[in-house]
Amino acid sequence: MASGQKLYFSIIIPAHNEEEYIGATLEHATGLSYPEESFEVIVVENGSSDRTLDIAKQFEGGNVRVFENDKAGVSAAKNLGIDRLSPRSDWVVFLDADTILKPNFLLDLDARLRASRKPLSVGTTKVLPLGGGRDARIWFAIYDQLHRLGGSYAIQIAKRSLFPALRFDEHLIMGEDVRLIKEARKLGKFFYVPTPTVYTSTRRFDATGYWRLYFQWASFEILPRRLQKRRGYKVVR
Repeated sequence: MASGQKLYFSIIIPAHNEEEYIGATLEHATGLSYPEESFEVIVVENGSSDRTLDIAKQFEGGNVRVFENDKAGVSAAKNLGIDRLSPRSDWVVFLDADTILKPNFLLDLDARLRASRKPLSVGTTKVLPLGGGRDARIWFAIYDQLHRLGGSYAIQIAKRSLFPALRFDEHLIMGEDVRLIKEARKLGKFFYVPTPTVYTSTRRFDATGYWRLYFQWASFEILPRRLQKRRGYKVVR
C-alpha cells in the first residue's frame, strides 16, 4: 500500500429493534471525516418489530448498504455482514447499533494501524459513555482496563483476511465478540486504540445495574463452552 493511501474500512452494524438509536448511529457513521470511497457501512437488520429497518433505509445509498436477515441473533447478523463485505476491505469494524463514532474515528484508526509494525489481527478501542453520570464514568474507566487486555464492549476491529475462515458463533446469544477475539488472537496480535471517539449508550447498565451486569458477563465467560451455548440472556432495548 502506498504511503499516502488510506486503508479501506467496513463498518458492520447489526440491528434488532433499535429504532431509538439506529438513526443517530448512522448519522455519525456517515458523517465521518474520512474519504467516502475508502469506507462502507453495512447495516444488517434481523427480525425487528419496530421501525429499525425503515430508519436504516433512509441512509441507504452511496457507501451505505442495508440488508435484512430472517435468522435471529446478533452473531447471524454479523456473519451476514461479513458475507457482504466489499472486496476492497482491509479492516472490519463491528459496531453496536447504540454506539456512535466521532468524526475523526477512522482517521485515528487508519493512522494507528498503518504505523504499527506488528502483525495485528484484532482489537478494540476505548469506549466512553453517552450519559449515565458519575457511575457510568467510573465503570467505563474500569472496563477500559479490561479492553486493554482483550475484553470487548460495543466495538471490535478485525483484519479482513481473517474472514470467512473465522465466524461468529451463532449458538451464542452473548459473548460472541469475546469468543471471536480469542480465536483471532491465535492468528496475530491484539491491539487497543485509546481514541476518545467512540461513545455508547448506558441503557443496559441503567436497566440491570453496573455490578450485576458485570457479574453476568464474568460468570458467562468462565462457563465451559457447551454451557455457554445453553445460557439465556435478557436483551435490553
